[in-house]
Amino acid sequence: MACHSSNYAQTALHQQLNTAYEQYREPSLTQKRFKHTDLLPLIEKRSNHPLFKVTKAGESVEGRAIYVVKVGTGKTKVLLWSQMHGDESTATMALMDVMNFFEQKDGLDAIRKQLLNQLSIFMIPMLNPDGAERFQRQNAMGVDLNRDALRLQNPESKILKQVRDDLQPAWGFNLHDQSRYYAVGNTSKPATISFLAPAYNEQKEVNETRGDAMKLIVVMNKMLQKYLPGQVAKYSDAFEPRAFGDNIQKWGTRTILIESGGHYNDPEKQFIRKMNFLALMTALESIAQQPTLVRVWITTKIFHSIKVGYTTLYCERYKYNLTIKLLN
Repeated sequence: MACHSSNYAQTALHQQLNTAYEQYREPSLTQKRFKHTDLLPLIEKRSNHPLFKVTKAGESVEGRAIYVVKVGTGKTKVLLWSQMHGDESTATMALMDVMNFFEQKDGLDAIRKQLLNQLSIFMIPMLNPDGAERFQRQNAMGVDLNRDALRLQNPESKILKQVRDDLQPAWGFNLHDQSRYYAVGNTSKPATISFLAPAYNEQKEVNETRGDAMKLIVVMNKMLQKYLPGQVAKYSDAFEPRAFGDNIQKWGTRTILIESGGHYNDPEKQFIRKMNFLALMTALESIAQQPTLVRVWITTKIFHSIKVGYTTLYCERYKYNLTIKLLN
């Protein structure tokens, strides 16, 4: 890339990544429908790369391998899991872009080195490969894995629980898709990205763990507003005792839900994929530079100012409102 490092130093990371994104974008994934066999070559090739460690964590109901890809050697552990629901693939594409970023050498080598030295990043790109095979929410047994965090009746659920328990990560990113028809509050703008620091009890109390997650959402939201003005929402924080996000928050990992919704003229979610990439890289940079996010200007009050994005239905052609209930 024809940029000098001095130019990079004067520009925010997200701007640099936005400009250079095409060199990080994984070119083999251009549509939201893809299968385990499409992802396998991208994961397996990391087995021979010195930056990465690829571990088979187990198998799905139908025997498809579920992998954890690690990059970085830092003390702060970050766990990201995608496609718990087989038809929610936007962040899976973004995770491939993140892997590509770490393989590059360019004017961002300094931040790359910082991230690799400060963080150990663990990625489960496709937790529900059987669901992805059918492009359906549930696994091969017809079970919503995000309602199996306590009973652990499915192998995919057991894998996620075991990985989390073994790693005890400081941070967790629960990566999903939501309907493209959801809007931001009562506006006519689509909720392209929705965030949540899941509640860990019925009272929706805010302890240090959940509070840190809220503060990091503030950082990501501030960045995304530059690209998606008025199109970032807050997901409903109703406590779901069976869900992984709520329980992982309760188990002590600072957990953030990212939901990818809709955007104008983006049916395959390629622009939203890019926004996921920028949001995740911004989050990783923030964690590496300030692991507990003790910053004077960030408060949970700023998080609560983000509009809830589950009360209206957005339709680009016909604009009308409808009360709905979300499933994360």
